[in-house]
Amino acid sequence: MSAEDFLVLENVKTFFPITKGLILKRKIGEVRAVDGVSLRLRKGEIIGLVGESGCGKTTLSRTIMQLQRATGGRIFLEGRELTALADEAVRKQRINFQMIFQDPYASLNPRMTVSDTLGEAIRTRRRLTGKTLLAAVAELMETVGLSPSLMRKYPHEFSGGQRQRIAIARALAPQPKLILADEPVSALDVSIQSQILNLLTRLAKEMELTMIFISHDLSVVKYISDRIAVMYLGRLVELGPAEAVMADPQHPYTRALISAIPVPDPKVERSRKRIVLEGDPPSPMFLVSDPPRSEAALEEVAPGHFVADPESFLNERKAHAAVVA
Repeated sequence: MSAEDFLVLENVKTFFPITKGLILKRKIGEVRAVDGVSLRLRKGEIIGLVGESGCGKTTLSRTIMQLQRATGGRIFLEGRELTALADEAVRKQRINFQMIFQDPYASLNPRMTVSDTLGEAIRTRRRLTGKTLLAAVAELMETVGLSPSLMRKYPHEFSGGQRQRIAIARALAPQPKLILADEPVSALDVSIQSQILNLLTRLAKEMELTMIFISHDLSVVKYISDRIAVMYLGRLVELGPAEAVMADPQHPYTRALISAIPVPDPKVERSRKRIVLEGDPPSPMFLVSDPPRSEAALEEVAPGHFVADPESFLNERKAHAAVVA
């Protein structure tokens, strides 16, 4: 681990057991939601984590947050191993890493005003009260583009974009060093999406935040990310600079994702050829007796650009298609 490494994931695995029986609950299999992810982030870097629904993006983010304990592997934040900490120690450390969820309405307490929500989050780091606390709430609201005059309102009185700004403000309130943004714009209108993306980009630079931005939309990820990590069935299959991954994707799964990005010009869209992968993706659910999946080690094909073996990926899909046929 080098001095530049801010967040380090070493072969992280998160499996969920499948049991049978009401009393004995015998284990008959497992869902390998995250299956050996290794990743290193530098301070101030934004990495976009992309993949289709069910690939394990959200589970990985929850594992980094220690909301879901890893089955195996290690996670380090600024050299400190989070996976070795007890629950109470994790809670104390969590002010250093915060999460922005996909649905701001579900993640905000409907019975708390904006002032109460942000004030509670601010006090996790700073012991402020009275007018000093209200001033800090007002400053935080202005930072995310909201008028402090709205601090006495409840979440249901705001639009979707405004609620997401409140959720961003709450994540920033403890002055964290790492932000995990899980599909933060997917539930918003396109016009509002650009505003939130610009806000996150500006805040990341001004506050020197390190960020993992999770999305299934490569066009959105390209806009905000320094690097892009492509996830497939719990594993990383491609990792590299955003421009390189988008301009010259090396893995067939990445190519298929990019080919699915809609183009605004109808003529260009009609003439484009979609890449449809052969076979079917294996299920993330494995029986105990099943053989393990082939390893998906990443190889460097260009400076900073890493790719898993395409042949193993395609053969795995074909083999699964033959089994289910």
